[in-house]
Amino acid sequence: MNKFSYLVLAVLVVTITVFSGCTLVTTNQQKYMSQIVASATSADGNYKVEVTMEEFLTYYSNYASSYIQNGMTNAEATEQVVNLIINRKLFVDYLKDYKDGDQSVYTLSNADINDVWTEVYNYVYEQLDSYENEVYDDWGIENETSSNDAEESTDTEFVGRTQYEHEYTLVNGVLTKVENEDTVDEDVPLNPNPFKSYFWQAGEEGTTGFTSVGAVKSKLTEYSDGLREEEMSRFVRDLRQAESYQNYEDTTSWAVFERELNRVYEIQLDNKYIEKYQEIFEDNYVLNGDDILSLYNSTIKSQMELYSNDLSAYNSAMGEDNSTVYYHPTQGWFYVSHLLIGFNDDQTALIDEWDSQVSNGIITQEERDANVEGLRSQLKATARDSDGNETDVTKSASEILSEVNSTLAVYGSDANARINAFTDLIYKYTTEASFLTRDFDYAIPFDEAYDTMVEEFANASREVQKQGLSSVTGLVYTEYGAHIIMFTGVPQNASITGENTTLQDLWNTPLKSSSDKNMLDLFAEQVTRNDYSVQQTHIINQLRDGMDIVINKSRLSDYYAD
Repeated sequence: MNKFSYLVLAVLVVTITVFSGCTLVTTNQQKYMSQIVASATSADGNYKVEVTMEEFLTYYSNYASSYIQNGMTNAEATEQVVNLIINRKLFVDYLKDYKDGDQSVYTLSNADINDVWTEVYNYVYEQLDSYENEVYDDWGIENETSSNDAEESTDTEFVGRTQYEHEYTLVNGVLTKVENEDTVDEDVPLNPNPFKSYFWQAGEEGTTGFTSVGAVKSKLTEYSDGLREEEMSRFVRDLRQAESYQNYEDTTSWAVFERELNRVYEIQLDNKYIEKYQEIFEDNYVLNGDDILSLYNSTIKSQMELYSNDLSAYNSAMGEDNSTVYYHPTQGWFYVSHLLIGFNDDQTALIDEWDSQVSNGIITQEERDANVEGLRSQLKATARDSDGNETDVTKSASEILSEVNSTLAVYGSDANARINAFTDLIYKYTTEASFLTRDFDYAIPFDEAYDTMVEEFANASREVQKQGLSSVTGLVYTEYGAHIIMFTGVPQNASITGENTTLQDLWNTPLKSSSDKNMLDLFAEQVTRNDYSVQQTHIINQLRDGMDIVINKSRLSDYYAD
């Protein structure tokens, strides 16, 4: 079932790096990070949650700036961060203890715990990978994975293309929940710890350490245990520095690493309880069609009042985020999808360096452009299989364009078939993973005065639109790489009045041509998300009711100051 996603009492897995020096500094740092800056205590005094300075700083560094950018004062942002931490602690404790009679409702299965450990292991592997270039540089060995053939890094995971699965459908005009087969939650054995192989026991005292650099270096091959051991050594080195204020008695390499493993595990475990709560909420949730229509009609009326009298506001909204615009007073925009064969990180760094050299008069603009043209001929993408996993097939931009053209030719003038075939090729080759998760394609204005895309992309899009639905461009080069662009349609209004809209109207309004997702699905998600938020807020307010919540403003005085 397609699950909606949103931020729920978010927590980031981060390591706070602190500096250690003499014993006095370490002791003072320990006292500073461990001090309690806020607490919430029940009326009977039997239950209490506390917020340490370390927890506060972790959250503050990741959330405060966005709060302040949205208009909060420093003091308001500080208290918002504190309440975010308290709310999360209260809510997770509630989920762990909640029972229906004698039965725990949110008990985690072995499969759930395995998911938690998988997240922990993924976090560790990401940390180890971050040391790879450092190790190669220090050892004077060329890192082949950092060559110009390397894939562009991305924070978004590539996944295989699947058809959209409706959570709700219409049966004789009545909103009906789609019943998917329940998967059996097998009592699988717990994941083993894959990291102990990086450690070895030395001496009768059982201290834990690493093999020597020389021994590791002699075993080095790409992603060999030798490389991983050295990465682990450096990871633990930095962990040891980060926890220096704690004054732990057990400071062996394994103990340092295990503390980090357990710290991240506890965070991910709490996340899993919240995820379990969300799953149970969704399984038991009954969506009311009238609520969908009410939200849709109120949204459309609001947008009609704004956009019908202010086309500049409409054009601005479409350019900023067309996924939030549901009423279109004019046919001034159209949709395109695209396949990007992007410059990798090393190539982008070269272009930045050439731009800098042009600014400093070292090379001319013509020389810079010639250099970039040379990079364009090197653009490549690695094919992915139907599950989104990379294969050993790599093609140049021109080879991918040939595959696009030959594939689309099979479908002749069947626009829908061509759009779907092109979408499959996007999933197969694109280096822009974020495009795959969009509910709507990119919106392009007919009037270039409203362009928000780079000039080359926007102009090529307008030209291909003239050729008709499902037409594609050749290779269009921008600062991001080579694009193949397809014209996929124009915005549709499910309602032009904001009144008398039916669920069928919403069902008949697709979000984009290459997906079965429609306006009914979109607003069903919004209503569900709103109701989820209301229920969660209600629970948290109940948990906070009667609790004595204290914020030690003197300890947070630096963060209250304007």
